[in-house]
Amino acid sequence: MNRENIKHYVSIVAKMGLFPLILYFIFFCILTYSSILQFSTHFFADQGDGLQMVWNLWWVNKAVTELHQPLWQTQYLHYPYGVSLLGHALTPFNGFMGILLLRFLTLIEAHNFIVVFSFIVGGLTAFLLAYYFTKSYWGSIIAGFIFTFSNYHFAHAQGHLELVSLEWIPLFVLFWYMLITKPRIILAIASAIVLFAVLLCDYYYFLYCVLIACLIVGWYGIQKKDIFFFFRKGHLIPVTAFFVGFLVTAGPLVASFLLLNMRDPLVGAHLPEVYSLDLLAPFIPGGHWRFAHLTHSYWSNLPGNIHESSVHIGLAVLYVLIFTWFKRRRFPAQGLRLWYFILIFFTVMGLGPVLHIWGWEIPFIRLPYALFEKVFPPLRLSGVPVRMMVMTMLSAAVISAMGFKVLFRKSAGKQLLAGLLLIILFIEYLPRPIPASKVVIPRYVNFLKDLPDSKGIVDTTARSGLALYYQTIHEKPMAFGYLSRIPKSVNIKDQKLRQVIRDKQYILLYRDYNIRYLVTDADTDIVAEYPSIRLLYQDTKVKLYDLGAENKRGR
Repeated sequence: MNRENIKHYVSIVAKMGLFPLILYFIFFCILTYSSILQFSTHFFADQGDGLQMVWNLWWVNKAVTELHQPLWQTQYLHYPYGVSLLGHALTPFNGFMGILLLRFLTLIEAHNFIVVFSFIVGGLTAFLLAYYFTKSYWGSIIAGFIFTFSNYHFAHAQGHLELVSLEWIPLFVLFWYMLITKPRIILAIASAIVLFAVLLCDYYYFLYCVLIACLIVGWYGIQKKDIFFFFRKGHLIPVTAFFVGFLVTAGPLVASFLLLNMRDPLVGAHLPEVYSLDLLAPFIPGGHWRFAHLTHSYWSNLPGNIHESSVHIGLAVLYVLIFTWFKRRRFPAQGLRLWYFILIFFTVMGLGPVLHIWGWEIPFIRLPYALFEKVFPPLRLSGVPVRMMVMTMLSAAVISAMGFKVLFRKSAGKQLLAGLLLIILFIEYLPRPIPASKVVIPRYVNFLKDLPDSKGIVDTTARSGLALYYQTIHEKPMAFGYLSRIPKSVNIKDQKLRQVIRDKQYILLYRDYNIRYLVTDADTDIVAEYPSIRLLYQDTKVKLYDLGAENKRGR
């Protein structure tokens, strides 16, 4: 390879990779200022679901590097019977990243790096997807901004790291579209690998990628007037290679998840009627907008919470969507109608089983999501149709790249309009500050860390998210646990264990459940009723007991 070729490839890498990454990182720092200044001291997450995601990073690292066991089963939660993590939002892709990052970063820094990574790489992959369809560099840069800095994305930065990790969705769509339209074995392998990466980030996003893959196949079949085109020469071998790659990578995990739910149904699903898209939500900024007080009268009436309902597209983007549709004849061979179809499909599905307007349920209007639940029963495990808006945002981003391409090439007046739209877009996409949690470790947690024995603990004082984080420090197995979904059998065992605790049968905790340590509030006096139990630690807030003291003396 001569020097000119090297310069050419370096230029391409810089233009198509390095520059967008730097640009999106700069935008992330601007949009999250001053949270970004707390990168090494505060978790970019809340102290509920956010700390659950921190526990995920700790667990994957511990399971792989220390325990040398599979990720999907743990005795460290719901002790002593343990629990399957197949139904939990474990995000092992982020966990594997964490294994590398924790070699030279703290847990706080590793978590925050993954958050920043997801935002800037999400912008990059959306940029690449848009560029493939438009060949408009700056239009595609805007598309990446729209997708990765959407209200949807920042809303889930509250603590849903699995939903923040949307960076592989555009790349799968790009590879899959290329595979269907220009079949190659290398594209088949790449599609399977990236789809596996999507699955390792989030089950929801995996399902959405499967749906969009089906839409693309259907669209291409209609275009070619041959719905069985994938059996024809040219497509058969690459498509087969994809399915083989899928079965080898994602297949075992998907099958294990479905089998677990059949044998031991998972509990903890949300109600789709509560977490559906309100018809006006794409048009009115939600609770995660920087100026959310201006629209409080709307989003405060929506069911669920603002972390799910904040999904507005933005008036600037909506204008570009309308403008592009009227100029659609300029895009005869760029898949414009396909992207509008994808946008409409996922928006309608996001509305859930029943129509909602301004927070009011319109019960007599049933929507396609209800039928989809019947056709595909595993969908009931999700119960959050509004999350399909991530695909709406991706579609809107690609279409916007097409629209801005036209605006940039028109008259000075249209270029001025494009500049005005970009200013409006930036204001509409200003998020409220992302959470920055600094967790103060109570002294009893460090005291627990130094105690002998690997038997279990029950902490009746710490909130669920904090209890998980405390485990990353004391590293002792604990009863119960804050997980996304747990099998029904584990839930039944939990209820029995909780009853033992409510009945204050503390001796049984050690004898029958192998739980040695109990943390209570400072006002609880167990020793008065059970003199054999030993008080190990006390401060103004908690007491820590050794339930096995009597058994230890007896031996």
